[in-house]
Amino acid sequence: LHFAEHGQAPDRNIRIWQERITPLWRLCAGNCHLDRPTATLLTEGGFDVENLSTGYLPGPKPLTFMYEGRARL
Repeated sequence: LHFAEHGQAPDRNIRIWQERITPLWRLCAGNCHLDRPTATLLTEGGFDVENLSTGYLPGPKPLTFMYEGRARL
């Protein structure tokens, strides 16, 4: 599985904003969640995350933290 997904930021203050924004964001962005711990969810779902890059894209930090990588069952 190759993935690129919004996800929970490591910075506590940014996470607080992600939790506040996500209900409206979900309505506008096809049920996308800004505050999910993407790598943890993949691991809990039985995937072995082989490559993982995380970081902020340009723009407002609560909207731009991304997980990108590869995982296998």
